Amino acid sequence: MADAKNGSWKRFDAEMKWYERIRDEVMAAAEEAGVSMRQQLRLELGFEEVLVNIISYAYDDPGYVWLKTSEEGDCFRIEFADHGKPFDPLEKDCRPPDDMPLEKRKPGGYGIFLVKKNFKSVEYKYEELFGQMANHLSLLLDKE
Repeated sequence: MADAKNGSWKRFDAEMKWYERIRDEVMAAAEEAGVSMRQQLRLELGFEEVLVNIISYAYDDPGYVWLKTSEEGDCFRIEFADHGKPFDPLEKDCRPPDDMPLEKRKPGGYGIFLVKKNFKSVEYKYEELFGQMANHLSLLLDKE
């Protein structure tokens, strides 16, 4: 995956034991693509949010996650795909209301909000990939 310009899909077991290896490959591709250190931090946070959610919630039984990185001009794209339960993370805002007291707020709901805030674009499709219907999430990040 280190060749960001290539843009080919790579399959991984959707298990936490592979998280660091997958992250390292994505970050190496970002560095090779010339993504600034500041933007690499944003990429890593968004990557973690998406991948951990796929690993934790997409499948009842073991499954796979596919990742692809590519360069698009002054941007770096990372795409995630899984054959888990259909789930559009962009469908609704899961954050608690801003006026809710902190002690009444439940954890969660901020991850996809931060992803949407830190990336140039975030797109979701439920479409056929690799012979079955799949969740397909694409994140586009400015390199600088």
